[in-house]
Amino acid sequence: MTDGPEGDAGAGNREGAVPGDEVWDEADDEVSTLGGKRLILLLYAVVVSIAGLTGFLIGALGIRGLRPVTFLGLVTFQPTATGLAAYGMLTMGLGLGVMLALVVYVSNEYVDEEA
Repeated sequence: MTDGPEGDAGAGNREGAVPGDEVWDEADDEVSTLGGKRLILLLYAVVVSIAGLTGFLIGALGIRGLRPVTFLGLVTFQPTATGLAAYGMLTMGLGLGVMLALVVYVSNEYVDEEA
């Protein structure tokens, strides 16, 4: 019988396990956590919503001298509350969406097999 982390202290011992890790293994069954993908999607929705709210507030203030804005040269939005909210949500949604898609692609394509 050995006294170190290398020793077989019980049936729950895994290769590369850290002493005290078994406490977290038992708690994982009972605790529901917000997973990484769900958290990122939640943050994405929050940021896009904030962009829409900001556009709505800017349009609702009725600031003089605002000109219509064009999204990718395809759609023109008038400087109203709904127009600027839609423009802000589309712009932020597309910009963040492309960045998140690239992160997902790179993380799936170049997985570190040694870890």
